[in-house]
Amino acid sequence: MMLGAYNLACLVTLLGLAAAIAACFLSFEAKIELALVGLMVAGIADLFDGPIARRLKRTDYEREYGVQLDTVVDMVSFVVTPIIIAVGAGLRSPVAFSIMSVFVLSGAVRLAHFNTMKAQGADLSSSHRGLPVTYTALAFPFLYIAKDYSASSGFHALLQASFVAFAVLFIVDVPIRKPRGVFYVLFPLLAVVLISYWIWRSTVNVPSA
Repeated sequence: MMLGAYNLACLVTLLGLAAAIAACFLSFEAKIELALVGLMVAGIADLFDGPIARRLKRTDYEREYGVQLDTVVDMVSFVVTPIIIAVGAGLRSPVAFSIMSVFVLSGAVRLAHFNTMKAQGADLSSSHRGLPVTYTALAFPFLYIAKDYSASSGFHALLQASFVAFAVLFIVDVPIRKPRGVFYVLFPLLAVVLISYWIWRSTVNVPSA
């Protein structure tokens, strides 16, 4: 016997976590392009683990465990991993560390709030409150395209501004509609385009501006 639940939805969630961990290790080796691919794979896994879970016959334990596992994985994959990638990309000033710390704190607050509302029986079926942390999985790989076309200082300023914006959006109490229908096609397609770009980018030497 082992702790935890290992249905298909949980395995997809754990696959996303493995991709995020790979992204962190790739960042340590300064392989930022491939680290961004890992971040996006984690995002795709997160997009589909929920719909898969809703189609499974699960016990009460499996349902609650899935919620808790998803939150833990989200914290690692979409809050901590973007920080590690940014540090690997050279964002290491004291100001940057302060901004990224606020980003991590805001992400933790947002995820804890979600779990609390879920435990209290709030209806979260149609919309989120505050921006989900998973949106970083597409936003940052898109933002990093600017790295090749701007000076290092300009790119770092863009990253810092993005971390500030996300930190605010995580904790501002505004409704964000959950993706439905066509978005389950559009989001993966955009991810595939970005993954293809960053895999290609990892094979060529494009000097930064």
